[in-house]
Amino acid sequence: MAMTNLMTTDEPPRRARNPRGEGSRLRGDILDAAAALLREESEAAVTLRAVARQIGVSAPSIYRHFADRDAIMQELTETAFADFADLLRSAGGTDPAEHLHEVCSRYLRFAHEEPHRYRLMFGGVWDAAQALEGRTALEDQDRLRRLGLDTLQVLIDALHACAEVGASSSTDTARDATALWVALHGLADLRHTTPLFPWPERIETDLVTQLARLLRRNVKLRELAQNLVDRTTNE
Repeated sequence: MAMTNLMTTDEPPRRARNPRGEGSRLRGDILDAAAALLREESEAAVTLRAVARQIGVSAPSIYRHFADRDAIMQELTETAFADFADLLRSAGGTDPAEHLHEVCSRYLRFAHEEPHRYRLMFGGVWDAAQALEGRTALEDQDRLRRLGLDTLQVLIDALHACAEVGASSSTDTARDATALWVALHGLADLRHTTPLFPWPERIETDLVTQLARLLRRNVKLRELAQNLVDRTTNE
């Protein structure tokens, strides 16, 4: 009977020891478990003990790969930003202005379809500024300060391409792209927090057109082309 009781405890099964040279597999499992907790439960659920329980290891085993919970959250954030930047970079478009619109559309779609990652990236789950206060290594500080800058650079490059071909009157693409990012972030956040608000049609297009200083003639041509496509599709 004593043996039976020992065999039916609530403890998770012990994880098999990784073969030599496969410690990176445990590191990946830790990140996957933390991401799953964040996605399926909440940020409060992401603790070292909960992550360890998910993958069947003891909590101290995590310290071989991550110094603390912040280190796990930072890596998840960096990965999310990298995936986000790749998504924006792969946007299509037949001209620079159309490409910029597609980049912005993908931005908003990512925020809508992956809200848990989006909140992680922009401080709704993990505070990078607070984490920075506890870091002394210059390399760690630089990594934290650069979080998200690659994503902003995609917007800057897309707007710069518009200005180069005369599709935008912007003379400071970094400033105008930053204003555009602020607007996109605000729209994404408000759509999430006020789902019942009657958002005007074409609000996304109007934001991009105005803040990117796109010239109206380019917008008009694109609208005419879209109307032609819509009519052809409906016939």
